[in-house]
Amino acid sequence: AHSFKDLRNVLSTEPCAREGLLYGIGVGATVAVLRVFKGRSFVNAGNWGFLSFALVAVAAKKLCHFQYAHQSAKLNTLFEMQSKNSPNVKGFQHSAPPKDNDAE
Repeated sequence: AHSFKDLRNVLSTEPCAREGLLYGIGVGATVAVLRVFKGRSFVNAGNWGFLSFALVAVAAKKLCHFQYAHQSAKLNTLFEMQSKNSPNVKGFQHSAPPKDNDAE
């Protein structure tokens, strides 16, 4: 009962889903084509292609999430160190930097 719009919504909102699927599709197709060229049956090649697609897609998504979390932790540490060094800063805000009133 899922539609194509649901898949597009997941791919646009989930940070690493698209990357994982693209890597999985590329590796899965490559493995399947190589198995066919080696003289294996199409069913055998398709099974190997699907298995490699699934493994690579999951691994790429997990790796992307790990890198995303690691980068986020490094940025939070950097902002905490910056806020400790300058007493005027009250923490990190996710908005544009304040405008300089002297420049006007």
